[in-house]
Amino acid sequence: MHARPPHVPRHGGAPIPDYAVTLIRLGAIIATAIVLTYASGRLVSRVRHALLVDDGDPDAETPARKRATTLTGIIRVVAVVIVWAIAFVMVLEEVGIAVGPVLAAAGVGGIAIGFGAQTLVRDVISGFFILMENQFDVGDVVEIARVSGVVEEITLRTTVLRGLDGTRHVVPNGEIRVSSNMTKEYSRYLVDVPVPYDSEPDEVVAVARRVSDTMSWEPNWGRLMRGPVEVLGIDDYAVRGLTVRMYLETLPGHQWSVGREFRRRLQAALREEGLEIAHGQALAME
Repeated sequence: MHARPPHVPRHGGAPIPDYAVTLIRLGAIIATAIVLTYASGRLVSRVRHALLVDDGDPDAETPARKRATTLTGIIRVVAVVIVWAIAFVMVLEEVGIAVGPVLAAAGVGGIAIGFGAQTLVRDVISGFFILMENQFDVGDVVEIARVSGVVEEITLRTTVLRGLDGTRHVVPNGEIRVSSNMTKEYSRYLVDVPVPYDSEPDEVVAVARRVSDTMSWEPNWGRLMRGPVEVLGIDDYAVRGLTVRMYLETLPGHQWSVGREFRRRLQAALREEGLEIAHGQALAME
């Protein structure tokens, strides 16, 4: 390697020593890296502000705020690593260290680590897109990877569910191919009413609408309902009778409590009107 010629000022004077030029260049590289790190931090802060949904209390740790913090934290770390990795390579070049062998060794090591951590990488990438796309939040009731429950925690690598029986399920995000969210924006409670063939379905529908209207007038239930019962019509013909299908639309997560109360009142109201459910069947739900 040939030594660099000493830097000579344009208008005469003593030449600047090589080590001084090197120090100046190193300082410029480090200063540029610091400025880029600061700029990336400001940019990430703006991205976080754009992702945030104002939930009223700026100090409240809402799911949207947690999701935005997680995503922008990842972006910040990636940006800082890239900036300082480039700065590190440039510093090595300035001090006369050949970076080719270093990069080659790092590439071989990266390939080895990549093969050994394929599952981890897949989980992290899947978790990033789950958070970015807002597929579900903490508190949602979901079904993923053949298990269902309330979402207790979402990280880059795993999603934690609490089943109805209290079982805690930890699902790697890479195993999530399809996610079914039962409490996103609104919920529905589907009810199938089996009616004997000698009964009039319209009478059953009228009773169901009356029960729905009564519940909607009551403050405790009305605030949870998004409207009256929706009757889809006759859905099936069975051996003992036909099936009238209907559903209630509720606020997210309240479909089960509203639906169970509706079924209880509907059965009592049908009995009062002398209308029976098809023999051997019961009010079904989904």
